[in-house]
Amino acid sequence: MRSVLPSLLLVLLLATLDTTVTGTVAPALVAELGGGDRVALVVVAYALASTVTLPLWGRGGDLLGHKRALLAALAVFLLGSAGCGAAQDMLQLVVARAVQGLGAGGLMVGVITVVAALVPPRERPRYQGHITAVTALAMVGGPLAGGLLTDLLSWRLAYLINLPLGGVAFAVLMISVRLAPPPSGGRRLIDYLAVLPVRLLAVRNFALSALLAPLQGAVMLSSVTFLPLYLQQRQGASSAGSGVLLLPLLAGAVATSFAAGRMIGRTGRYKVFLVAGTALTAAGTAGIAVTGVGLAWMLVIGLGAGMLMQLVTLVAQNSVPPADVGAASAAGPFLRQLGGVAGVSAAGALYEAGSIEAVFAVSTLVACAAVVVAGLVTETPLRVTTG
Repeated sequence: MRSVLPSLLLVLLLATLDTTVTGTVAPALVAELGGGDRVALVVVAYALASTVTLPLWGRGGDLLGHKRALLAALAVFLLGSAGCGAAQDMLQLVVARAVQGLGAGGLMVGVITVVAALVPPRERPRYQGHITAVTALAMVGGPLAGGLLTDLLSWRLAYLINLPLGGVAFAVLMISVRLAPPPSGGRRLIDYLAVLPVRLLAVRNFALSALLAPLQGAVMLSSVTFLPLYLQQRQGASSAGSGVLLLPLLAGAVATSFAAGRMIGRTGRYKVFLVAGTALTAAGTAGIAVTGVGLAWMLVIGLGAGMLMQLVTLVAQNSVPPADVGAASAAGPFLRQLGGVAGVSAAGALYEAGSIEAVFAVSTLVACAAVVVAGLVTETPLRVTTG
């Protein structure tokens, strides 16, 4: 596992960076390609394509093999990256970004499922800190990296840099990852058509994790969307300054993700972290709703989020048979993103009305619902084998 972990984290980093890099390169690419009215589509095409394909890639890995699915997704992602770098007008860039997003969805779920195939559930929490750290790094580093490459060289390199880095990762994963082939006997047509098998919803913990994921997504995406906006528009912070002010949230998430991962791996107990994570998130959002935006409350939200980011997926994986681990791995990120989109849409109306406190008051209600759902999870022993 140690030999392939850096390459797995690298492809996850590339896929996540490209969700945030466009904002800082947008002025330069519009100046060269024109089509400023379509620049939002450059972001939406990637986000939409990566989101809707998450369950497809997850189920495809269950049926055809997780290594194959990950390498295929990486190939598609690199093809889209090359298209972005070579685009001659805005329409070409939007199409290339959609292709890139198709591959990114597979990378996001593929990393999780390959880790699940290589590492038993009892040991998986040790790796969740690395995945959380990469996600946090991408949130901060994406705009910074895009801005530096654009200022020093060209906006095209913000996309083309994926090619050499992704190519190295492809070669390492091709050579180093050794997975047993998926079982093929007894497959029916419905097995290939069912992206998320409905029978999994009859499993208590899987159903609860599927409910917890969108609640978590709604709170977190609303927080990282409207806090920087508030800091810039209402408190006069610069773009870079608002990013720096979010560091307590991100640092808290990374710290508790590593700490919780180690403790779960050592003890096998995880429900306490589910409940504590949701409770801390609710406390942080309530603090902002009552007293206003403060660094301490951002830290509290981050501490709670760090416990939950990968743990919700771990609960889903541990509650289903190994043959369905891909579908279970994809369900969490997919539902989290859907919940995030719904949460941002609802919070946007409240923010436009002029109250960041109202945004976090609603987020507190959602977070409290997550506390209740977390409390209903039955703590079952984490498997000590991958099969």
